[in-house]
Amino acid sequence: MRARLQVAAGGTVLLSTLLTAGCGLAFGREEVQGPPLPPGADAVTIPEENVDTADVLVVVDDGSQIHAECAGREVVISADDAVVVLDGACGLVRTTGRGSTVDVGSADKIVLVGVDNTVSFAGGDPEVVNHGRNTTVAEGGSAEE
Repeated sequence: MRARLQVAAGGTVLLSTLLTAGCGLAFGREEVQGPPLPPGADAVTIPEENVDTADVLVVVDDGSQIHAECAGREVVISADDAVVVLDGACGLVRTTGRGSTVDVGSADKIVLVGVDNTVSFAGGDPEVVNHGRNTTVAEGGSAEE
């Protein structure tokens, strides 16, 4: 939203507000209408609690503290203020939350999309995609390779 203050002749103050179509903010995990899915595609469902399976680890609970074996899994951290330590080799590690610290033994690929997140890896040479704000990826951390 943009506001403009205009002074008309005679000292009358008029406030004119210009609303831009499509502007808005989304906070938390509210439902946001996205573009239509292509034919045959399934909608993505965000779980309401952490998910830990043989193929994937999804961390959604804010403030989570997790120490686990990665075992080649895909890992998604969408929680805020989580501390996640993953020993061993991971596949894809993606952080989309805010203020989380993630230590991995190694990863094929690390993707940062959130804000104020730190990801460390003990070894390997992961592909890094950093589209986050105030996010860092560095070698080190407390996870075992």
